[in-house]
Amino acid sequence: MSAEYMISVDHVKKSFGKLEVLKDISLHVREGEVVVIIGPSGSGKSTALRCMNGLETVSGGSVTFNGIPVTGESNINEVRREVGMVFQRFNLFPNMSVIRNLMLAPMKVRKISEEEARKRGMALLERVGLADKADARPSQLSGGQQQRVAIARALAMQPKALLFDEPTSALDPEMVHEVLDVMKDLARAGMTMVVVTHEMGFAREVADRVLFIDGGVILEEGSPEDVFSHPREERTKAFLASVL
Repeated sequence: MSAEYMISVDHVKKSFGKLEVLKDISLHVREGEVVVIIGPSGSGKSTALRCMNGLETVSGGSVTFNGIPVTGESNINEVRREVGMVFQRFNLFPNMSVIRNLMLAPMKVRKISEEEARKRGMALLERVGLADKADARPSQLSGGQQQRVAIARALAMQPKALLFDEPTSALDPEMVHEVLDVMKDLARAGMTMVVVTHEMGFAREVADRVLFIDGGVILEEGSPEDVFSHPREERTKAFLASVL
């Protein structure tokens, strides 16, 4: 199964002490696919995402990336080289300029030269519309700008897949679209993406598949048309009625 899918999550369980957050989650993501995960707060969405790149260790089941098990330090480091992660709170290094934020990991992990890292970084800042902010510190940017820098930083590693954990939920409403526009461009360019989000319009427009998670299980899965226009489960219907 693993070779056919870029990301394979098979019967994953995750508990924190006595709290069972993921009960039995299986999902498989093909190269170039955009999978959007929706569901209420506390349903296990972000935990499922964090299990995909080894930020959380699974309590049961397995996760593989291109056939590599996401367990053990050497494997996890290899996976993290290939899977970028964009967090809710940007996680930029505050004491570095924007361009240095983009250059650091490619130089340290990919061992590319400073000159090459700078060139790659500037091209990515151009792509997200922030080339003029290369020498600014993160604190001098708006939330939307910081998140676009965070996406550029993830792309600087030239990953095979990107994971997004509620990338717009910490933003003021008027800044949300500038981040979603960058993500839409990435999807159009064929980037493999798994996105946890509350942005239903984005899910409807960009996703190849939508998963609805609640109570640590996937209750519904299908095309955006299936899930949004013809949900089968009562719980999905109630959730969508509250957010749409």
